[in-house]
Amino acid sequence: MLTRLHVSSFIALTISVWLLALWLQGMPVLSWDFVKPFSTVVGCITLFVMIFNKYMWSWKIFRGWYVKRPDLRGTWRVELQSNWQDPETGEIIPPTYGYAVIRQSMTFLSLRLLTKESKSILVAHSIEQQEDDELFKLVGVYRNEPRIELQGVKSEIHHGSFSLEIHGLPAEELEGHYWTDRATRGGMKLSRRVSKLYSTYDQALREIGKEQPEQPGTDHE
Repeated sequence: MLTRLHVSSFIALTISVWLLALWLQGMPVLSWDFVKPFSTVVGCITLFVMIFNKYMWSWKIFRGWYVKRPDLRGTWRVELQSNWQDPETGEIIPPTYGYAVIRQSMTFLSLRLLTKESKSILVAHSIEQQEDDELFKLVGVYRNEPRIELQGVKSEIHHGSFSLEIHGLPAEELEGHYWTDRATRGGMKLSRRVSKLYSTYDQALREIGKEQPEQPGTDHE
């Protein structure tokens, strides 16, 4: 996020180069009065940058030619299909369902994945533009935190990574795969977005429901 200090330094550098170019060309350099409105200019531009970063970047008028960043804000329904096998039966466990809550500005993105047994928090991410100008990929590293009563009994804190292709303009679906430091991996799909942001799995489940009935098993994302 650009701060007032960054904006000030960019404007000061622009003015300095401009005045130097005028001087080298033998043109008269303006008096000191020229820079008196500097603080006012910095304040206005800083305010504009803040508003643009938080709100205006996602406006349709800027999409594609000025801002090449997909708008992913909202709560998504998530389906995780792990390759983990039940050691007793040798069968692949059923899919795990949950919600991904994405908060975003032009320079910031957070993702929180909520399931019945755990939550995953985004540690680092990158939105990469693919060969096709309208195709993007979201890649990230996350930390998974099982509910405290399950730690040491059923599941432990672990880390993982994911790579998701973003489909649609505006984005309608994210699909790809994930892998973890527990040597598990699987498919991951985000779909059916709603604009409201939820804080907990129970809250999202209560208000928007889930796509599939609850399945037995353990979270292995």
